[in-house]
Amino acid sequence: MASQSSVARRARGGTSDDQAVLKAAARLTERDRYLVRTVAEHRLLTTDQLAALAFDNVITARHRLDALARLGALNRFRPHRAPGSAPWHYLLGPLGAVLLGAEDRDDSKWQPQVRAGRQVALQRSQRLAHMIGTNWFFVALAAHARQGAGELRTWLTESHTAEFFYQYPISLSALASLPQPDGAGVWADGGREVAFMLEYDTGSEHRAQLTAKLDGYAKLADVLSRYYQQVPLLLLCFLTPRREQTARHALGASPDSLSLRIATAAIDPRVTCPAGQVWMPLHSSGRQVRLIDLAGIPFEAVQSAYTADPYR
Repeated sequence: MASQSSVARRARGGTSDDQAVLKAAARLTERDRYLVRTVAEHRLLTTDQLAALAFDNVITARHRLDALARLGALNRFRPHRAPGSAPWHYLLGPLGAVLLGAEDRDDSKWQPQVRAGRQVALQRSQRLAHMIGTNWFFVALAAHARQGAGELRTWLTESHTAEFFYQYPISLSALASLPQPDGAGVWADGGREVAFMLEYDTGSEHRAQLTAKLDGYAKLADVLSRYYQQVPLLLLCFLTPRREQTARHALGASPDSLSLRIATAAIDPRVTCPAGQVWMPLHSSGRQVRLIDLAGIPFEAVQSAYTADPYR
């Protein structure tokens, strides 16, 4: 492979470190490389998530992930949890950063992720549970696709979503008011596809805070409508039906909701796949529909109430 050739060229320089990297790289399978890159791209994934993405059973996953951690391709930690123990949480390891840098022909690209300070900060982050929950949403879709049902064509993290949406010409003043979706994706099934932005709600925000985000999403939709025939859906995933119902009442009362395509669900993605018949369009009291069926929600061109031009 190209990555091994690149590492081999470094190894021929004769240093013991390069020889060790080359030796370790030779022990990695295609699946190992997929796992390392997936962890790197999404920053943090648990044992169960990686098992769902690439293995037929969790026992095999545990053994292989343990080997990758011992090689240094991945790092891992267990958050404190009482009672019981939390699953291993995997991050990019130093060997993984070297190998991915070789594959991407950019030795420095992944090095910031393996800095000790950054990884310790991630371990201690108050948003750790939120990040894991958001990743479960996409992992569940990817695992569903592994069974031959649909395809997760795009899976963007929060930071990658921001990079994608904010590539368009937007003024600094407008930029400050735009939202930060927890992720974005494209799900395809049966010849159709649906693009979406995700708000993964853990119940930590007041309803007023959640509703206030619609102002920013309406502005973002206004910008995107200039480039796309159909603006991505806004999906709000709640953990309990009660939280969903109170949020739907507040969101539906917001004028901004009329200029957006919004759907909600109350699921734990570890248990219930988001691809299923769990979604309810905001301004609807009908039956729940599958994720792919949301592609048929009618959408009027955004009739923005804002007089300020985001390009100014």
